[in-house]
Amino acid sequence: MILVDAHVHIYDCFDLEIFFESAFTNFQSEAARMGQVDDFTAALLLTETSKDNWFERLESYAGNKTTNEIKTIRDWTFHHTDEDCSLCARGSKNQSLFVIAGRQIVTAEKLEVLALATDKKFKDGVPIEQVIQSIRDMGAIPVIPYGFGKWIGKRGKVVRNLLQKTEGTKFFLGDNGGRPRFLPRSSHFKQAEKKGIRVLPGSDPLPLPSEEWRPGSFGCIIPERLDELRPSTHLKGILKNSTIKIVSYGGLESPIRFFRNQLLMWLNPKL
Repeated sequence: MILVDAHVHIYDCFDLEIFFESAFTNFQSEAARMGQVDDFTAALLLTETSKDNWFERLESYAGNKTTNEIKTIRDWTFHHTDEDCSLCARGSKNQSLFVIAGRQIVTAEKLEVLALATDKKFKDGVPIEQVIQSIRDMGAIPVIPYGFGKWIGKRGKVVRNLLQKTEGTKFFLGDNGGRPRFLPRSSHFKQAEKKGIRVLPGSDPLPLPSEEWRPGSFGCIIPERLDELRPSTHLKGILKNSTIKIVSYGGLESPIRFFRNQLLMWLNPKL
């Protein structure tokens, strides 16, 4: 069984040891709920903005591939795989999970698009259809993620029009654990599912210290065994295969935490 959080950010305000400990604990809790606590592989899919380079930083902790000079983040070490865009993170208590590189692009329409499972970089400010095609040309997974207030008005119409003229796995929609549970599920999700466009869930933590526990808490379950030497390549193949079932897990945000986080973000516009 593979557990995947498909929308992950790392921020300077996070304690990285808490971040990775929380991610593994969240994945392990879901595996226990499924009765497979000792038989799962977990992956965090990074979605870094043009200002962030956390994958490169973590890669530097894994050291040079020939000398293998590994540095640590307290109880966590990082190790190269057989591909350039993934790492294995290992904790001192026999924890392990994969970290896979990826990007978040802001389009000309002020929508976000995720480029999953790639170490390539993309320009912001390009029309959304061109962004999606560029991601596909790079062999990565394009995802249009849900964002509070971003799928309404003109931007919502852009997403709806894209869904209307697309079928299959040309791109995915993304759900996230920060979506408040008191709001109805967006009709865009229903439209996508009718067209055979799948929804990939992820935690999408906010740049607040209180969010460092969130990775791994909202994601998907894939009934496969992951190639641990080439996890990114294998996972891309799985996601592009519409016959393999993907099941979401995790709870949505409570009203109290949602309004608290929105207030903190409003009070700190630079975040």
